Amino acid sequence: MELRYIILFLFFGSAFLDMLYVYKEVPKSRIFSKTLLMPILLTFYLLSTDYPIIFLIFALIFSFLGDLFLLWENKKITFILGLFSFLIAHLFFFLTFLITSNYFKSTPFYIYLFLIPYIIYGYYLYNFLKPEINKIRFTILIYILMIIIMSFSTIPRYYLVNFNKFIFPFLGSIFFIISDSLLALKVFKKKIKENNILIMLTYIFAQFLIISGFIKI
Repeated sequence: MELRYIILFLFFGSAFLDMLYVYKEVPKSRIFSKTLLMPILLTFYLLSTDYPIIFLIFALIFSFLGDLFLLWENKKITFILGLFSFLIAHLFFFLTFLITSNYFKSTPFYIYLFLIPYIIYGYYLYNFLKPEINKIRFTILIYILMIIIMSFSTIPRYYLVNFNKFIFPFLGSIFFIISDSLLALKVFKKKIKENNILIMLTYIFAQFLIISGFIKI
C-alpha cells in the first residue's frame, strides 16, 4: 500500500475520533484529534502531487490555525482569530482556483449569473445573524463575501479543467458554506447543540474534496 493511502487512513481516523469526541462532549481530547486533521491532509496532498501549489499549502496552514483557535469558539478573541484564519484560508483557496486555470480569458460571460444564488444566500444569512453580531458585523460581512467569492470561483473551472478538477473543489466549497453556516447558527443563534457532528462532518468533506481536485488519483 502506498504511503499516501496510509496517511489518508490516518486523516479519516482522526476525523472519526474528532466527531466522536464532539458527540461525547469531550472537548479536551479534541486538542489532538482536530488539530491533527490539516497537517495530515497537507502531508497527503504533498505525497499525492508532483507539483505542489503554494497557495493551497497556505490555505491548509491557515485552516489548521482556524481549527486551533476555534477549539475555544465561545471565547470572543479566539473566535475572531479563528474567523480571521479561515478568511485568509478562503483567500488562498480562491487564488489556487484562479492560478490553476486560464480564468479570465476563457470564461463565458453568462457564468456570472451563478453569482445570483450566492448573493441571495449571503444576504439572507447576514440579515438572519445581524441581531446577534452587533460588534463584529463588518467582519462577518467580509467573511461571507470571501467564502461566496471562493465558492463561485470554482464554477468557471468547468470550462477550463477536466471534470474531476472542477467537481471536487466545487462540491468542497459548497460543503464549506454549509459547515460555516452551521457554525454561525451554533455560535450566534444557539440553534445547534454542542454535540452536533454535522459541522465537523461537512468541514472534513469540504477540505478533502477541495484537495481531491489537485492530486493524482
